[in-house]
Amino acid sequence: MSDESGHQLPNFSYPGLDHADLVEWVERFYGEYFFRPRVAWRIVKKAMFDRQDRKRLYKEAREYLALRSKRKKFVAATKNARQSATAAVSGD
Repeated sequence: MSDESGHQLPNFSYPGLDHADLVEWVERFYGEYFFRPRVAWRIVKKAMFDRQDRKRLYKEAREYLALRSKRKKFVAATKNARQSATAAVSGD
């Protein structure tokens, strides 16, 4: 499932966690895994010798970084909306 902006959203929910929280944690997992030196080196090393693979990885990296940016904006906007709604209800 995705929202109107194309963000993939989880199909389930947990008490106390909304979609933005889950998207934020998924993004944190991807960032902590794929940006580890060992994993990054393994990807770069594989692409060094294969031109087709290098082109594919470059394209995928660009797409992933663009998606990562959109996810971060989605999470920030959702949190800001949540804070605004909380402030309006509490009268601040």
